[in-house]
Amino acid sequence: MGLQRSVVGHEHRCAEGPQPRFYSDAMLADHDDEVPLFGGDVSDGVVRRGDTVRRALTPNSPAVHAYLRHLEQAGFPHSPRFLGIDHQGREIVTYIDGEMGGRPLNSWAVTDTALTEIAVIQRHLHQLSAGFTLPDGVEWTEGLGSVPDAPAPPGEPDVVGHNDITFENVIFRDGRPVGIVDFDLAGPTLRLLDIATTLRYWAPMSPPQDRDPALHNADAGHRARLFADAYGLDATERADLLDVTDWRFERAWHAMRHRAETIGGGWARMWNDGAGDLIKRSHAWFKEHRLAITDALTR
Repeated sequence: MGLQRSVVGHEHRCAEGPQPRFYSDAMLADHDDEVPLFGGDVSDGVVRRGDTVRRALTPNSPAVHAYLRHLEQAGFPHSPRFLGIDHQGREIVTYIDGEMGGRPLNSWAVTDTALTEIAVIQRHLHQLSAGFTLPDGVEWTEGLGSVPDAPAPPGEPDVVGHNDITFENVIFRDGRPVGIVDFDLAGPTLRLLDIATTLRYWAPMSPPQDRDPALHNADAGHRARLFADAYGLDATERADLLDVTDWRFERAWHAMRHRAETIGGGWARMWNDGAGDLIKRSHAWFKEHRLAITDALTR
């Protein structure tokens, strides 16, 4: 979640899976110094070196790297390309030139045009991800039903999603979204759940006092309608989207707490800073305004 965040993973690969390519510093020009990339909540030590981004590996890497290869081969132009592993055991992905939405958000990141274009990009991602399977011996590290104490998911995964398309994970050029980074939470999901996650931030589905100033007065229902129209959701999907959004808030609280307790790091920092309370406030706001959002989505 940040400026130029790439994918995460783990150094181990089974013999059946594709093997990583290893790069030495000699393959880079002497002037390619490492520049820290800031802006993420849970990713530490991410750096840019030349036209690449380096970051530490985590257990989900083999799956995410295979997914990025699939997107590259399928011709998806908005994701970084996985290049290999450097001599420090860090993954290497391509750097996507541009800037994230900003903290606080820039006005050009919250335009109707940017919103509808990210909907089209996410639809393209879903179209290319449906039916994707991992190589033998490679597995995703977290499933929809793997969060302790969370309610059962409302269906079986139908796509592989990014699962975290926030403003910080979208790269803009000239005010238009051109890339999605930080695939560390990618995995099998419900298409509507991945959309609900995007709208959580882009509508946004939160009370005005908890929003970025650029979205303080945003009409969440109207923006959800613009997104749904651009993505191409039908009437049934729009109704189901609201049920999935309600479920997502419940799961998000349990998932955040679980990651804070088991992974620590940035997850623990966010939890200690009140992320759980923020989720509950946003869920209460969604319940209060659900009828109005329903009307905006379906009228």
